[in-house]
Amino acid sequence: MVNGDTLAEAIVTTLLTSGPATLLAALIGVPLGAWCARQHAPMFRTLRTIVTALYGLPPVVVGVVMYAMLSRAGPLGQLDLLFTVEAMVLAQTVLILPLVWGGAWAAFAKVDRDVGDVLQTFGFSSRQRFWQEVRLARHGVYHAVVLAFGRAVAEVGAVIMVGGNIAGKTRVMTTSIVLETSKGNLDEAMVLGGILLLMSLVLVGLASFVRDWRPTAPLAVKGEAPVMYPEFRNHERITIDVTKNGTPLLTDVDVELGPGTIVVIVGESGAGKTTLLRALAGLEDLERSTGPFETVYLPQHASPLTSTVADEIGLASSSFAEVPASGAYFLNVFDLQKVEHASTLTLSGGERQRAALARHMGLHPRLLLLDEGTSNLGLKHTQAVERELLRMKDAGGCVVMVTHNMLQAKRLATSIVVLHQGQRLPADHPLVNDIMAHG
Repeated sequence: MVNGDTLAEAIVTTLLTSGPATLLAALIGVPLGAWCARQHAPMFRTLRTIVTALYGLPPVVVGVVMYAMLSRAGPLGQLDLLFTVEAMVLAQTVLILPLVWGGAWAAFAKVDRDVGDVLQTFGFSSRQRFWQEVRLARHGVYHAVVLAFGRAVAEVGAVIMVGGNIAGKTRVMTTSIVLETSKGNLDEAMVLGGILLLMSLVLVGLASFVRDWRPTAPLAVKGEAPVMYPEFRNHERITIDVTKNGTPLLTDVDVELGPGTIVVIVGESGAGKTTLLRALAGLEDLERSTGPFETVYLPQHASPLTSTVADEIGLASSSFAEVPASGAYFLNVFDLQKVEHASTLTLSGGERQRAALARHMGLHPRLLLLDEGTSNLGLKHTQAVERELLRMKDAGGCVVMVTHNMLQAKRLATSIVVLHQGQRLPADHPLVNDIMAHG
């Protein structure tokens, strides 16, 4: 039979070892992963390969290195930590840190790919953007931390080398299992293994509950008054050139912006339409003030930034105190009442697109950059969006939009920019009529 007191001591020691090690690894690895995900220099690709390779870091190697560092002759020998719980925590932290670091890196890199342009142009402060990225990356980070905890709680080699498996002091569940197995007590070893597995399941289940917990009271959507769009300040004529990796993407593309205008960009796929919008948003070399009451950029594939529709359409006013709430207005204008408290993960493509439009137009922009903003919408909802764009135009705002719908372009445009292979075609070019006819 397994001694109750001995078992309790082993469980407590396991938790005091693996718990703090996982916490330390998360405190170091998650911010490190978030920072690395924003870096695009070639050396970071090599670093990511190294971090990934360290997923399989052998525990005995960590044990040997930590033993050498903590021994009397080692650089940390004066701390007198060898054969203590603290030494085991340090060893496990080193062992699982690559798992948290690499997992967080992958999670934050996915966020950057999906919504990096939106986060950069939404007007968030550095702190707001970091916490927004944390919320969006939380599922990937959660899996990385859980995986790290699982490796820590099941680890034997490093903890037995630096902890010594001292009864009542550094003996954990895994080293207890090894000890009972070496003594031939397989029944006791099996019982201990079952208890360790159950303990891991309970802890991971609690962590999953905390991750998915949401307040039961739904968020009240505020702001029934129509958005008061600010007037675009001046007439601007901008010439844009964009070159990447030695390849010109846009060459001498002239765009005129002004109050009360809708500029429509058309052209075949690969002509440079999205690149032109990104340049106008300040995501290339051109500088542009973005965020509330300024320039707002909505990419074609706009992923949600929050968990519910109510949160999504109220994000502007909840993030910026100076922005009046307009959620209830867009709830009605874009026909989102039925999904007001629905999860953004369950929305259809059209519902997600309308929620993203409401989220961005709630910033009260004076310049709206819209990439295929109605591509997933039916006639009814397309007309609703077009009416709102015209209302913004009438208020003196400026809209620059990409579309493949030539009828829409002719309905809305005060001017049309026709792109072909990264260049703007003059109105009398032979290809203009063909592009306008077929998109």
